[in-house]
Amino acid sequence: MLYKVRAVIKALDRACTFLAVLSGLIIIFVTLSIGYTILARAIGLPSAVWVIQFNEYALLWMTFLGTAWLLSRKKHISVHIVIQRFSEKNKKRVAVVHALMGMVLCGLFCWFTAFTTIEKIGRKVIDVQAVDIPIGYVLIVIPLGFLLLFLQFIRNLVDAVHATRIELGENETL
Repeated sequence: MLYKVRAVIKALDRACTFLAVLSGLIIIFVTLSIGYTILARAIGLPSAVWVIQFNEYALLWMTFLGTAWLLSRKKHISVHIVIQRFSEKNKKRVAVVHALMGMVLCGLFCWFTAFTTIEKIGRKVIDVQAVDIPIGYVLIVIPLGFLLLFLQFIRNLVDAVHATRIELGENETL
Protein backbone atom coordinates (compact mmCIF):
# COMPACT_ATOMS: atom_id res chain seq x y z
CA MET A 1 0.00 0.00 0.00
CA LEU A 2 2.75 2.44 0.96
CA TYR A 3 4.56 1.63 -2.29
CA LYS A 4 1.47 2.64 -4.29
CA VAL A 5 1.13 5.90 -2.36
CA ARG A 6 4.77 6.74 -3.03
CA ALA A 7 4.29 5.94 -6.71
CA VAL A 8 1.29 8.31 -6.86
CA ILE A 9 3.26 11.04 -5.08
CA LYS A 10 6.15 10.58 -7.50
CA ALA A 11 3.78 10.77 -10.47
CA LEU A 12 2.19 13.94 -9.04
CA ASP A 13 5.65 15.49 -8.61
CA ARG A 14 6.61 14.62 -12.18
CA ALA A 15 3.34 15.99 -13.58
CA CYS A 16 3.67 19.22 -11.59
CA THR A 17 7.30 19.66 -12.67
CA PHE A 18 6.44 19.02 -16.32
CA LEU A 19 3.57 21.51 -16.19
CA ALA A 20 5.76 24.10 -14.44
CA VAL A 21 8.31 23.77 -17.27
CA LEU A 22 5.47 24.15 -19.76
CA SER A 23 4.38 27.26 -17.87
CA GLY A 24 7.90 28.63 -18.21
CA LEU A 25 7.82 27.97 -21.95
CA ILE A 26 4.54 29.87 -22.16
CA ILE A 27 6.21 32.82 -20.41
CA ILE A 28 8.94 32.72 -23.05
CA PHE A 29 6.27 32.66 -25.78
CA VAL A 30 4.56 35.70 -24.25
CA THR A 31 7.85 37.58 -24.05
CA LEU A 32 8.85 36.78 -27.62
CA SER A 33 5.43 37.52 -29.12
CA ILE A 34 5.19 40.89 -27.38
CA GLY A 35 8.77 41.68 -28.40
CA TYR A 36 7.93 40.78 -31.99
CA THR A 37 4.88 43.06 -31.93
CA ILE A 38 6.90 45.97 -30.57
CA LEU A 39 9.66 45.44 -33.12
CA ALA A 40 7.18 45.08 -36.00
CA ARG A 41 5.48 48.35 -35.08
CA ALA A 42 8.80 50.12 -34.63
CA ILE A 43 9.99 49.24 -38.14
CA GLY A 44 6.62 49.90 -39.76
CA LEU A 45 5.43 46.32 -40.28
CA PRO A 46 1.91 45.25 -39.36
CA SER A 47 1.76 43.40 -36.05
CA ALA A 48 0.08 40.03 -35.71
CA VAL A 49 -3.60 40.37 -34.80
CA TRP A 50 -3.60 37.23 -32.68
CA VAL A 51 -0.87 38.30 -30.21
CA ILE A 52 -3.10 39.98 -27.61
CA GLN A 53 -5.71 37.21 -27.69
CA PHE A 54 -3.19 34.38 -27.34
CA ASN A 55 -1.28 36.23 -24.62
CA GLU A 56 -4.54 36.51 -22.67
CA TYR A 57 -4.94 32.75 -22.95
CA ALA A 58 -1.27 32.26 -22.10
CA LEU A 59 -1.65 34.19 -18.82
CA LEU A 60 -4.49 31.89 -17.82
CA TRP A 61 -2.61 28.74 -18.82
CA MET A 62 0.74 29.63 -17.22
CA THR A 63 -1.02 30.48 -13.96
CA PHE A 64 -2.94 27.22 -13.65
CA LEU A 65 -0.13 25.03 -14.96
CA GLY A 66 2.41 26.33 -12.45
CA THR A 67 0.45 26.75 -9.22
CA ALA A 68 0.60 23.15 -7.97
CA TRP A 69 4.37 23.08 -8.48
CA LEU A 70 4.69 26.32 -6.50
CA LEU A 71 2.53 24.89 -3.73
CA SER A 72 4.65 21.74 -3.58
CA ARG A 73 7.75 23.90 -3.11
CA LYS A 74 6.05 26.06 -0.46
CA LYS A 75 6.51 29.13 -2.69
CA HIS A 76 2.84 30.07 -2.87
CA ILE A 77 1.34 33.12 -1.24
CA SER A 78 0.84 32.83 2.50
CA VAL A 79 0.73 35.15 5.46
CA HIS A 80 4.26 34.61 6.79
CA ILE A 81 4.31 37.94 8.64
CA VAL A 82 1.47 36.72 10.90
CA ILE A 83 2.44 33.05 11.14
CA GLN A 84 6.06 33.75 12.09
CA ARG A 85 4.85 35.12 15.43
CA PHE A 86 3.19 31.82 16.37
CA SER A 87 4.83 29.12 18.45
CA GLU A 88 6.06 26.03 16.60
CA LYS A 89 3.11 24.04 17.92
CA ASN A 90 0.61 26.61 16.64
CA LYS A 91 2.43 26.90 13.29
CA LYS A 92 1.86 23.19 12.78
CA ARG A 93 -1.79 23.52 13.70
CA VAL A 94 -2.22 26.43 11.27
CA ALA A 95 -0.55 24.30 8.59
CA VAL A 96 -3.24 21.63 9.12
CA VAL A 97 -6.05 24.20 8.90
CA HIS A 98 -4.44 25.85 5.86
CA ALA A 99 -4.10 22.55 4.01
CA LEU A 100 -7.65 21.51 4.92
CA MET A 101 -9.12 24.82 3.74
CA GLY A 102 -7.08 24.72 0.53
CA MET A 103 -8.15 21.14 -0.13
CA VAL A 104 -11.84 21.92 0.34
CA LEU A 105 -11.77 25.13 -1.72
CA CYS A 106 -9.74 23.67 -4.57
CA GLY A 107 -11.96 20.58 -4.62
CA LEU A 108 -15.07 22.75 -4.90
CA PHE A 109 -13.52 24.98 -7.55
CA CYS A 110 -12.37 21.95 -9.53
CA TRP A 111 -15.87 20.48 -9.43
CA PHE A 112 -17.59 23.72 -10.44
CA THR A 113 -15.12 24.68 -13.18
CA ALA A 114 -15.12 21.15 -14.62
CA PHE A 115 -18.89 21.27 -15.06
CA THR A 116 -18.73 24.79 -16.50
CA THR A 117 -16.00 23.80 -18.95
CA ILE A 118 -17.82 20.62 -20.01
CA GLU A 119 -20.98 22.66 -20.52
CA LYS A 120 -19.13 25.18 -22.73
CA ILE A 121 -17.57 22.38 -24.77
CA GLY A 122 -20.96 20.66 -25.12
CA ARG A 123 -22.66 23.88 -26.27
CA LYS A 124 -19.71 24.63 -28.59
CA VAL A 125 -19.32 28.19 -27.26
CA ILE A 126 -16.87 30.16 -29.40
CA ASP A 127 -14.64 33.00 -28.21
CA VAL A 128 -15.01 35.46 -31.08
CA GLN A 129 -11.90 37.61 -31.31
CA ALA A 130 -9.08 37.85 -33.84
CA VAL A 131 -9.09 34.05 -34.04
CA ASP A 132 -12.31 32.15 -33.26
CA ILE A 133 -11.58 29.44 -30.69
CA PRO A 134 -13.92 27.15 -28.73
CA ILE A 135 -13.71 28.69 -25.26
CA GLY A 136 -14.08 25.32 -23.51
CA TYR A 137 -10.66 24.28 -24.77
CA VAL A 138 -9.17 27.48 -23.41
CA LEU A 139 -10.84 27.00 -20.02
CA ILE A 140 -9.98 23.31 -19.62
CA VAL A 141 -6.77 24.27 -17.82
CA ILE A 142 -8.75 25.71 -14.88
CA PRO A 143 -10.24 22.44 -13.55
CA LEU A 144 -6.91 20.72 -14.30
CA GLY A 145 -5.05 23.30 -12.23
CA PHE A 146 -7.53 23.07 -9.37
CA LEU A 147 -7.35 19.25 -9.45
CA LEU A 148 -3.57 19.37 -9.11
CA LEU A 149 -3.86 21.93 -6.31
CA PHE A 150 -6.45 19.73 -4.59
CA LEU A 151 -4.06 16.75 -4.73
CA GLN A 152 -1.16 18.85 -3.50
CA PHE A 153 -3.22 20.19 -0.59
CA ILE A 154 -4.11 16.59 0.35
CA ARG A 155 -0.39 15.85 0.41
CA ASN A 156 0.26 18.96 2.50
CA LEU A 157 -2.54 17.97 4.88
CA VAL A 158 -1.05 14.51 5.42
CA ASP A 159 2.39 16.06 6.01
CA ALA A 160 0.97 18.68 8.41
CA VAL A 161 -1.03 16.12 10.40
CA HIS A 162 2.04 13.89 10.60
CA ALA A 163 4.19 16.82 11.81
CA THR A 164 1.54 17.72 14.41
CA ARG A 165 1.38 14.14 15.68
CA ILE A 166 5.17 14.02 16.05
CA GLU A 167 5.02 17.32 17.97
CA LEU A 168 2.38 15.88 20.28
CA GLY A 169 4.43 12.73 20.83
CA GLU A 170 2.23 10.39 18.80
CA ASN A 171 4.50 8.52 16.42
CA GLU A 172 1.72 6.71 14.62
CA THR A 173 1.82 7.02 10.85
CA LEU A 174 -1.14 7.86 8.68
